[in-house]
Amino acid sequence: MRTAGAFLGLALAVPLLSPITEAGEAPAASIEIVASKRAFTPETLTLQQGKPVALVIRNDDEDLHAFVPLLLLQHTNVQVSGNGAPEFNETGFVRVLIPPHGRAELRFAPKSTGVFTYICDLPGHNMRAQIVVK
Repeated sequence: MRTAGAFLGLALAVPLLSPITEAGEAPAASIEIVASKRAFTPETLTLQQGKPVALVIRNDDEDLHAFVPLLLLQHTNVQVSGNGAPEFNETGFVRVLIPPHGRAELRFAPKSTGVFTYICDLPGHNMRAQIVVK
């Protein structure tokens, strides 16, 4: 009887573990950003307004890096996973600190169109790139 209860509990938990977005659907795209040698690659990436995305930020360096998307994710539902340390404030997601050889995954659907800069705001890193939302 305990085994049946465990299976039932697992069956009920699986939907909670599945990646979903605000719209209730799995992300249509997974895009990787790499932080390496004090630069982000790619320098520019394009997203579609309202289309769910999984943004994977990978730190290939021996140093700590931050991913700070300026204005892009204000008032947007963002799900964060990985071994980074996310920061939020009253407007929502602010940044995620990513340890050496670590990664963070952000799942969201961009709300606004435009060109948005993202940076590593750690002293002396001077890393910046952009996300275009059409």
